[in-house]
Amino acid sequence: MENIDEKKLYEIQFVQLIFSLKTSAIMQLGKIANPLTGKIERNLNEAKYTIDMLNMLKEKTKNNLAPDEEKIINDAIFELQMNYIDEVKKGEEEKKETKPEEEKSKEESAEKQEPKEESKESKEHVKKEEKEKEKKSKGKIKENLDKKRKKPKAKKKNENKA
Repeated sequence: MENIDEKKLYEIQFVQLIFSLKTSAIMQLGKIANPLTGKIERNLNEAKYTIDMLNMLKEKTKNNLAPDEEKIINDAIFELQMNYIDEVKKGEEEKKETKPEEEKSKEESAEKQEPKEESKESKEHVKKEEKEKEKKSKGKIKENLDKKRKKPKAKKKNENKA
């Protein structure tokens, strides 16, 4: 390492940084397994962020890169963008495939809920009928009370006449 000059060292480090970010993005796209967990983990938001970081590095280092460095970063960005588009399309297709299943389950749950809705309506109808009966019975009670009040008065009038 002592024989390598500083400029050459920076070129190597730059290429390592690009490959590190590219590998992270490929992992985030779900193309390779996470070496820590051994599982394929797809996170398109993180992948997009990593691709955007590579684009930012490309813009910040514009006119300051060797031709081979420029080719490496351009190729990495292009490859990642194509894979990102591919994964987004896969995600949309997966959603379309799961929608019919979701719609079936929604329809089934709606069918299950329909009797509940009917029972709600019937409960409301019963409540209305009960209220109406209650009003009628209150009205009858008032009428009966009024009649009872009037009858003794009428009797008193008749008693007074006799």
